[in-house]
Amino acid sequence: MRSKHEPEVKELSWGVDLEKNFPQSECHYDYILAADVVYSHPYLEELLMTFDHLCQDDTIILWTMKFRLEKENNFVEKFKYIFDVEVIYNLPSLQIKLYRATWKISSRLRKET
Repeated sequence: MRSKHEPEVKELSWGVDLEKNFPQSECHYDYILAADVVYSHPYLEELLMTFDHLCQDDTIILWTMKFRLEKENNFVEKFKYIFDVEVIYNLPSLQIKLYRATWKISSRLRKET
């Protein structure tokens, strides 16, 4: 995997000061790596908002998820409204999936207006 932009690792709090800490005019991410970030907690909407904020036309999300509760299934369905999602690896015995996701065209248009 080659990057078009200089790799950068930053800490973030989901949904908090996204434009201040990660201005869309300056921050360009080729890849977003996320591992086991969806679990039973009250911040799933903020996580979805954060993924959406950080993505641009060519950003690829590589995201590993362990399915534990129905809440995780609901999150994946909401995620699919914004992103095109492909399961690239599946470990059914462990209930783990690796996803590759990119922005849907409709999400890009919404963000541009």
